[in-house]
Amino acid sequence: MKVLDSFIENLYTGEAVEFRRLRVTPVFIREEAEVPYLEFEEALRAGLVEVTEVSEGGSVPNLLVRNDAERDVLILDGEQLVGAKQNRVVNTTVVVAARSSVEIPVSCVEQGRWHYSSRSFTSGHSHSSPSLRSLKHGSVTRGLRDTGSYASDQGGIWDEIRSKASRMAAHSPTMSASDVYASSVSGEDESRLEEEMRPQPRQVGYFAFVREGFAGGDVFGSPRLCRAKLNKLLRGHYLDSLDEWVTFPRLTVEEVMRQVRGADPEQFASVGKGSELRFESGDLQGALKVVDEFIPHLMVFPKLN
Repeated sequence: MKVLDSFIENLYTGEAVEFRRLRVTPVFIREEAEVPYLEFEEALRAGLVEVTEVSEGGSVPNLLVRNDAERDVLILDGEQLVGAKQNRVVNTTVVVAARSSVEIPVSCVEQGRWHYSSRSFTSGHSHSSPSLRSLKHGSVTRGLRDTGSYASDQGGIWDEIRSKASRMAAHSPTMSASDVYASSVSGEDESRLEEEMRPQPRQVGYFAFVREGFAGGDVFGSPRLCRAKLNKLLRGHYLDSLDEWVTFPRLTVEEVMRQVRGADPEQFASVGKGSELRFESGDLQGALKVVDEFIPHLMVFPKLN
């Protein structure tokens, strides 16, 4: 695929950085492009975007996004949304057109609550862990092939959160993924992680390794988008690095790049603007959003049993 090939050819990797059992290889871009999108949290802080339940009664697998900005807004796969009737996580990367509203597909990551804590959602403190994102991604891809729906295996997601909470002795009255993170990661470790793995000039993404296994990666269309999301994404990876039960396939950076290059993506109807392309290649699975011949976000995950 020409647009993916061109995107990958414009990338190169740098020297890995380590913090305890998490190793991160930065991904850089040779030629930068101007990116027209507002990043979701930036738009939230400016009061330009609002995420709510789709109705007063709500719907677990769907939320409503209203974008009042004059620019498109980018919302990432795995973004945790906190509040309203229960916390959710976004099922796929979405580009919400300027001055428009769209329903987005989500999964519940807080099983024990179904009542309003706020009228609208805020962004969670951490991105979803790669083990949860990988599980969700695989089930969403199967759903797209079978029914054309972006719905996930909700039961499997709840099982994963319960299991991680139990393994990490994390207390959560509502079995919330955000509580598991807050109970497991100290403020000191967060600060050190941010200091050790600050975004570098021209950095547009990363590949992460936990105990030498490939845990996944995200690559953006610009350094600005990467700077906005990197720290939060790596918090999710750090959570998995603390979970001894989680294992990922042993792959090198070169093998990851080779398998992504060899992918033959399938196209699906997109939520929001652009096209949704998903792929499986060797040990990997992933997706990319293409809008007007531009890739704002590429995500890669290992295949997990």
